[in-house]
Amino acid sequence: MHESSMAMSILGIVTDEAQKAHVAAVVQVCLCVGDLAGVEATTLAACFEMLSEGTVADKAKLVIKRIAATGTCMVCGTAAVGRGRMLRCPVCETGSVKLATGRELYVESIEVEQSQQG
Repeated sequence: MHESSMAMSILGIVTDEAQKAHVAAVVQVCLCVGDLAGVEATTLAACFEMLSEGTVADKAKLVIKRIAATGTCMVCGTAAVGRGRMLRCPVCETGSVKLATGRELYVESIEVEQSQQG
């Protein structure tokens, strides 16, 4: 299950950024995940929730935005768009598609609660 190591890496990014910004708590983390990234979103969210306990992201909501796979057919040049684990050309039905999107996995935004300074 590589989702646990991914969740650990994401949590590391979130806590590092929160520390740099001197925030009291992370409220929400928006994560972009491509359909071909090989990530099980439900498992990733559960791992993130478990690993974030006792951290600045303890109560943070993990929002996962799916990114469709897109590309260009290497045989006929047609643009291909798809959802799911495989991208095929809609015209010649080949699987020889040069990907443009679909393998992403990145933190898009972190919503925080500012700490009280005084």
